[in-house]
Amino acid sequence: MIRAVLLAAALGTLANGAGAQVDTTRRPLPPPAAFPADTEGIADSTERDTTAQDTLPRFTALPPDPVVPGPLPRGSRVTFTTDSFALSDTRTLSDLLMRIPGVYVARGGLYGQAEIVLFGGRGPAALEVYWDGAPYLPLGRDFRYLDPARISLVPLERVDVVVLPATLRVYLVTRRQASTAALTEIAIATGQFNASGYRGAYLKRWRSGLGVSLVADWNNITGPAGSQTTTFDDANLWLKAEYAPSPKVGISYQRLSSNWKRAEDDSLIVEPVTSRRVDNLLRFFLASREDGLGPRLDLTLATAKASHDSVVPNSSLSQANLELSILGSRASAALIARTEDDRMPFVLEARAAWIPLHPFTLSADARHATYALSRSGDRAHLAAGIAFPLGFSVHGDIIWAKDLQAPALSADAVQETTDMSGGVRWERHWATLEVGSARRDPFMPAPEFATGLRTVSSLDATPPTNYLSIHGKIRVAPGFQIAGWYYDPVRGGGSYEPPTYARYALTFYSKFWRVFHSGVFALRAEAAVESWGGGSSAGLAGSTPLTLAGATFINVNAQIRIAGVTIFWSNRNSRAFPGSYVPGVDYPRNYQFYGVVWRFTS
Repeated sequence: MIRAVLLAAALGTLANGAGAQVDTTRRPLPPPAAFPADTEGIADSTERDTTAQDTLPRFTALPPDPVVPGPLPRGSRVTFTTDSFALSDTRTLSDLLMRIPGVYVARGGLYGQAEIVLFGGRGPAALEVYWDGAPYLPLGRDFRYLDPARISLVPLERVDVVVLPATLRVYLVTRRQASTAALTEIAIATGQFNASGYRGAYLKRWRSGLGVSLVADWNNITGPAGSQTTTFDDANLWLKAEYAPSPKVGISYQRLSSNWKRAEDDSLIVEPVTSRRVDNLLRFFLASREDGLGPRLDLTLATAKASHDSVVPNSSLSQANLELSILGSRASAALIARTEDDRMPFVLEARAAWIPLHPFTLSADARHATYALSRSGDRAHLAAGIAFPLGFSVHGDIIWAKDLQAPALSADAVQETTDMSGGVRWERHWATLEVGSARRDPFMPAPEFATGLRTVSSLDATPPTNYLSIHGKIRVAPGFQIAGWYYDPVRGGGSYEPPTYARYALTFYSKFWRVFHSGVFALRAEAAVESWGGGSSAGLAGSTPLTLAGATFINVNAQIRIAGVTIFWSNRNSRAFPGSYVPGVDYPRNYQFYGVVWRFTS
């Protein structure tokens, strides 16, 4: 009955919704995407519009995205755009990152449970997250590991991931409304185990350069009886106000408030959590040219506060970030100075990228940081790439570090590592294939694991490791695509680096139904398989070693988009596999979640 009501309501709004989508102004093409590009609103309308010229929608210029500008060697960066969230079963940032070869998500259950991203056996050092250019740091009860599942995707329009031999640098870019036509968004979802989700958004921009964005998101789930997926609810509220009269100058302020409440299970495996986190970000930029090239100054002030936790006292941190950069058609350079309270009193960072000749690309970055307790750390990274005819290219990275992994941990000590990776890539419009390998130095992860997973107390030390990775995609027929990756630590391997680890998916994506003009109809369906072999380390329970068993999970999802209406359905663990991602923590079977999203531009 719920499905029928949702479908009827969605189709009943099509006449008004499709009419609201008429736009006589061409929108600039979005950046390349790892998933199908966001083409909504690109097609021009040939219908005559008699509206007064001063009331026609207009696309205002926006400043460059707060990501590493490059140029970077091919294969160094993965970009996810809006459709990566809307036209997939992605609900959390952890879901998005698991599409990176070798990333293991230690899932404590369904939505609301811990979803710790692990990569390269490096513990907390494996993940760096930046929110509109400012570091997004762990805070509160779990001040070591950042749980990406608690970072809401709703305010985001783009996610860039720079993949290093043992680290993921994740750049989150918040939503911006370029058109003066207001965007309104409403989403309603439901599913098994009393799961539900509600979302409302309003984004507006005026010709003067003033813009306002407001997004509210509520989610809850009860979870199956006797399971480690316990009752959980969260509420996220994001507000952004900005003023950019031209691409040369602008100021913005945003506030993200998140409240989480998770219940304890009968077996006491799941740790109850009641917490609130509030982030504030004030950003100012000044550029010399409207096209984004030339010198530029960025000043960012950020604060974060964790409160209302029954276990740990309130905590907070503040940051000040000053960046001076210059961007050219074939090169870029930047110098960043940052302070982060007592945790990290001072950071000095430099970046540079250059195309000396068109087949060659070079990029480098270095950082020196001072920490509390008279500690300090350094790191340097060099990447190079060469492009050949017929779509072939090679790229390589080397990164040296003598640094901490969790500065908030007073017992953390400096470790020196040198890691290298490289890959051979072949890319055409219908297929992409890359074969890569890496060598990592030994490493000792933080002495305590994430607080959301009680069955694991710590991770094993990682020995010297060599790994092989293969990833790619191929369009086997019009609308049909096979994509996936394979990862295998052929020597060594740390905790949650299982052998023969793979994820592959068969996707159908098409706008074949031409009953609606301008290609407003789209259908996407995907069946994805995540599988790994058993026998690798799963960390320690006290002093007892844990072993990760082999597993195979299958997820299925489908989306239908008609103009501004998207209807979605997803099925997690559809094969009803009895295994789990973390020893001692079950994963529910055959879980279904579905709903509808309306988008209006009027």
